[in-house]
Amino acid sequence: RGFNAFADGGADYQNQRRRGGAGGRERPEADAGRIVCKFWVSNGTCRRAGCECAHPEGDELRDARGQYWEAQKKRKAESANPEDPHRLEDKRSHAARAAVFAEWLCTVYGLEELRRDGVVDVAGGRGELAFELSVKRGIPCTVVDPRCPGPGEEAGTPGDKEVASPWIGWRLSRPQRLWLESNVPGVRGFAGCQALVERSPLRQCRSLVPSESSSAVESTSAEPLARWSNIVGPCRVVVGLHPDQATGGVVELARGFGKPFAVVPCCTFADDFPDRRLAEGRLVRTYDDLVCWLRELQDNTEVTYLGFQGKNLVVFAPTAQAKPVLELAAEPAQSDEVEATNLGQGSPAPDAVVCAVADVGAADSVADAAGLNLWTFTTE
Repeated sequence: RGFNAFADGGADYQNQRRRGGAGGRERPEADAGRIVCKFWVSNGTCRRAGCECAHPEGDELRDARGQYWEAQKKRKAESANPEDPHRLEDKRSHAARAAVFAEWLCTVYGLEELRRDGVVDVAGGRGELAFELSVKRGIPCTVVDPRCPGPGEEAGTPGDKEVASPWIGWRLSRPQRLWLESNVPGVRGFAGCQALVERSPLRQCRSLVPSESSSAVESTSAEPLARWSNIVGPCRVVVGLHPDQATGGVVELARGFGKPFAVVPCCTFADDFPDRRLAEGRLVRTYDDLVCWLRELQDNTEVTYLGFQGKNLVVFAPTAQAKPVLELAAEPAQSDEVEATNLGQGSPAPDAVVCAVADVGAADSVADAAGLNLWTFTTE
């Protein structure tokens, strides 16, 4: 829909336009009362066929842009989380979110450790975060995304483990090229910058991570997770920056291999995951619900805010959980025959204490003090 911020606090602008515009020029009667096209205000172009919004020029466009950005600033300030310690004026732009997240990852998980073991970036898209990690900081990073170029000829056949391949044909953005030319001696031009990126420890894997909406993350089934051992097994941390539908997959993949994780959630996608529930049983429908749900997936999770505009809360586990899901699934099921013995006859009474302890005498004392019967069992 067209930009409608002028409807809130913008009556002066609309009245001004009805009177002939900011510059005193007469405006056609057809323009009176129309909202201003947000695309036109933002970048001076509108590709919507038959757009019925106003497309002002000159002084009117300048005034419209001023009010547009003021309205945007007001909206962001009103929607900011009161627990966020970063002032809006101090935050970096949304476009700089990958740079801010990369710096935070180095602080929390250690630059040298990341350089040694690497990072798995889930749903990394075009690789903005991977560029910050691999090219700028020399950290091995594998982007897992179905939009990646995919494996080369050296990859295995379908059914083998997931394979990370060099990212050939990297789409270098202008800001990335300018950074390389300014910070890497001897690198000039698109071709030189492109070659440097392809020599960096940046890898990609065209695949979808296991999702809690499928059986791939059931803790009793290790086979789907085992496919990721070559990629996730050696890494230091599994991360996701606004990974959309793969948000839960970041945590599940990390849990599968006992790795720390850090995810910056954005959209909830409640309709795509209708079975998500909080511990209290309530469905996950809002952004706050999603954050709580992520924290409940593992006991040692923490949250903090990053210094960029937009959804900037990161849910993370600074250390790995006690035992990976894969190890738990690999443990043999207890098959020892259990032999029940009692101090009396028959089956345990409803008020009996049933226990498995090494010191039966101590347990007997506790049960006797409580006026209860004692049943013990041993395994042989």
